[in-house]
Amino acid sequence: MLSTEEFLELVEEKILNDEIVIGYTSVIPVWLCKTIQNYKGLFILKDDYDFISPYFIEATYNGDKNELYLDFYTKDFKRTYSLN
Repeated sequence: MLSTEEFLELVEEKILNDEIVIGYTSVIPVWLCKTIQNYKGLFILKDDYDFISPYFIEATYNGDKNELYLDFYTKDFKRTYSLN
């Protein structure tokens, strides 16, 4: 079973070695949850110049199958609503 540190290290290794994220040097966890032997985390990427990637990455570790799944999402738009 993976520890939280091992999960974070595994996610960082797999993301930074993926050809879609060339040029980014930091994986930043935004949210993390562990349930029994499974992990789920949401991550963003940053480069050496503090540029944040348009990718939002969801990482899921399935402890039953010892598998890691990475889903890459992009931010298409942002809407702001005034609540006055």
